[in-house]
Parts: sequence; C-alpha cells; structure tokens
Amino acid sequence: MIGTFDIDSELNDLARSLDIPDYLSEEAVSRYDDVAEWLSQEGSVLREWAPSIYPQGSFRLGTMVRPLGPDGEFDIDLVCRLNVAKERTTQANLKRSVGGRLQESGEFGRILEEQRRCWTLNYPGEFHLDVLPAIPDVEGADESILLTDKELRLWQHSSPIGYANWFFERMRQVLFEAREALAKSAGVSVEEIPEWRVRTPLQRSVQLLKRHRDASFESGDDRRPVSIIVTTLAAKAYEGEANIERALRNLVARMPRHVAHRNGKWWVENPANPQENFADKWNEKPERREAFLAWLGKLEREIESARLEKSAEVGSRRLRESFGVARPLGGMMADGAAVPALRREHVPALADSGHMQRPGWFQRPVYRCGVRGQVHKARGRARALWPLTDRPVPKDYALRFEVDTNAPRPYEVHWQVVNTGVEAARDLRGGFEASNGGSEVRWETTKYAGTHWVEAFVVKDGVCVARSGRRYVKIKA
Repeated sequence: MIGTFDIDSELNDLARSLDIPDYLSEEAVSRYDDVAEWLSQEGSVLREWAPSIYPQGSFRLGTMVRPLGPDGEFDIDLVCRLNVAKERTTQANLKRSVGGRLQESGEFGRILEEQRRCWTLNYPGEFHLDVLPAIPDVEGADESILLTDKELRLWQHSSPIGYANWFFERMRQVLFEAREALAKSAGVSVEEIPEWRVRTPLQRSVQLLKRHRDASFESGDDRRPVSIIVTTLAAKAYEGEANIERALRNLVARMPRHVAHRNGKWWVENPANPQENFADKWNEKPERREAFLAWLGKLEREIESARLEKSAEVGSRRLRESFGVARPLGGMMADGAAVPALRREHVPALADSGHMQRPGWFQRPVYRCGVRGQVHKARGRARALWPLTDRPVPKDYALRFEVDTNAPRPYEVHWQVVNTGVEAARDLRGGFEASNGGSEVRWETTKYAGTHWVEAFVVKDGVCVARSGRRYVKIKA
C-alpha cells in the first residue's frame, strides 16, 4: 500500500463487481434442473439414456465475469450427458435428439436457439444456458466425456469435472481456510458453508485477468487469449497467496514460465488430459502467443502504476479504467454496460412465536447436534439444488434437513417446526414432529413467506441428550 491507496481492497471490490449475483446463480441452477427433468421424464425419447446436466467452465470454477458491454448476459455452459455408447449414435443424431426433446416443451421451445455444437436457452436480461450434448468416454479417466466437433463429425475428448477437481486442488487449503473463517463468523460448521459462498485469491485473480483481457482486446480479435489458457496458467502459477494483490502480481509474472516448449511447439497441457494442448493454435499463429505476452506485460505495468499512486482517488480510477470497470454513473458502468439490477428480495421479519410449544423432555444436552439443510426442486428429489444458507429461498421449493450428532444409537430425533408471519397465520405450527425419509431426516416445503425456524432434538431413553439450536429459514414474499 502506498499513501492511502489500499490496492488489495480495491482489487477485491473490483472483482466482486464482476460476480454473477447470487439470485441469478440460484435461478440458473433451478432452470437447468428443470431441463434435466424434462429430458428424462417418462415419454421422453432420451429417458433410456438417463440424461443428466451439470455445469462446466467458469460457472463451475467460480470464475464467471460480468459481460463487457451494454447488452451482455451471463453465459453459462452446461454438459448434457447421455449414457449411450458411441457405437449406437452419431454426433448429428446426438445433437438432434437433445434439441428435438427441448423443442417439444412449450417452455423451452420458445427460448431455444440452435448453435453449431449445442443448444442455447435464452433468458433475456439475465443469462443464457448453452446445453452441450455429450456421451461417456469409456476409454478416458473417470468422468471423461466425448463431445461433438463444430462440424458434427468427430468426437472430442473432454473432462470438465476432472479439470474442475484439479483447479480446486490448486487452492484447497486457502479455500478451506476461507470457508472456516466464514463459518466461524456465522456460528456454523465448515460443512454448512458451500464452496461457492467464498472466493479465493486464485478465483478473484482469474476473474480480474479475464476482465482485463476483455478490456484490452477488440471483440473478434483472434489474438485474444482464450479463457482456458488464462485459467490453466493462472492455476499452475498459484502458490497459495492469501492476498489478491500479491496473487495477481505473482501470477502475471509466473504464468509465462508454465508454457512448455516440446519438440519445437508451444504447449499448455490440459491437466485433466495430458495429451491435449490448449495452445495448439499458438503454433499455427505465432502472433497469438506474442499478443498473450504483450498483454501480460501491459497488465503488469498498469497494476504497478496504480499501486504507486499516492492518492486513493487517482489510484482507484486508474485501476478501474485499466480493467474497464468504473463506479456506476447514472445507471451505467464506464464500459457502457447497464449496472446489474439487484432484485429486491423482501422477506418478512421474524414475527410472534407465542404458539411455539415447550419441549417436554428432561434436558441433559451432553452430546453435539447440528442440522444441515439443502434446497431441492421438490420433496424427495434426489439431487439438491444448493445448500441452505442465510439467503432467502423462493416459495414452492423443498427443504431437506438432516441431523449430524455424535450421540450413540439408539435414539429418536424430534423436530420442532415453527413458522411465523401473516401468510402462515392460517396454518401455524410450533409443535414437535417425527423424522421422515430416514431416521435423521426431515422434509419441509417453502410454502409461506416469512422468517421461520426448525430445531432438532435428540432424545434417548426419554431424555433430550442433544439439541441443534434454531436453524432459521427465510422465504421470499
């Protein structure tokens, strides 16, 4: 820090401004879960192939960046994996089958657009989902898949899950420490803090690198470094820095060292598939590598120039101009993009709970007890959408609560469900109910807007030997 300009704090704020808002992230997960359900419903021609959908790329890695420009939307890449052998289909048939099923839906058919390799579902003003059909790669590592090429002729090997696992391993300790700090401040266990709730200096640095790249190259310039090279070299260069400024400056300096030169060719190895070279186009067009190195040099100079500013105002302005992100001016960003509207999520405050019953057991809490919560599309649905946190949940979703206790078996779990507020007034609950879906599990539905809570009581031989404390649930109006 020089003078009064805290560049680390400024970089952190700048990176946060690039994030996809939580509510859009949750809506995207909910919508692609709907897609997966539609593809696998009874009557679907794809049902026998057990379709599943999962995110890949920046959405999975936590490195998504707000689009540059006034009309940009978040681009979310999805894999649509069908459990079919490559001998039983072709690239064209695979793509046509997925698109045909999506077109049969009134909801998806209206917003569906065909691309060369995938199908796009457009949600104007929010995001678009690119659904890329894929099949298992039985000759590859676990979770490997085969994708179609742009001409729908050849199978392409890929492993987005393997790549993501490698990326997260590069920052495993720092990520755990960040989750641990957040859990401590919130008074919950680390397990209750999902990885997407925190961002490490590596993730923030990748966001900043990609945004500076976007601001440095004209749209359509084929010398523009591709995201997979930027992300891979940044992760290879990361050495556990806990400070964003230090991480970013070190990554910029180290990234070129992780470009190999093999048999006369430049090589950036795919960590999930060592046979794949992300930099193969550099060998066809050397100007791409030259542009990459020149861009890193430009970024290094601009960070140093801003860091040396003695005025916080001037340093902040120079840094933000360098990244093409300035403070909002009249509803627009300096890059011409509309400021993302923050949706008002009104949740009625905790109301009168006089109807709550008192526990009837003798209290002797000698064991530990906690409650984990997950949000599901519907009760009993196997796949969770996201972990339950302090963020509000929409109406008409399902919640799955599970007790985590060190009390020795046998025991009984009793749940106290207390709802409050105007909407719940006609159906007030405050008593004790049994588990369902398993001895430690309780399912509920987000029916009434308001602030409510659940609490688990572990009862052994008529004595309450552990209780979880209240787990508050906020439901949007």
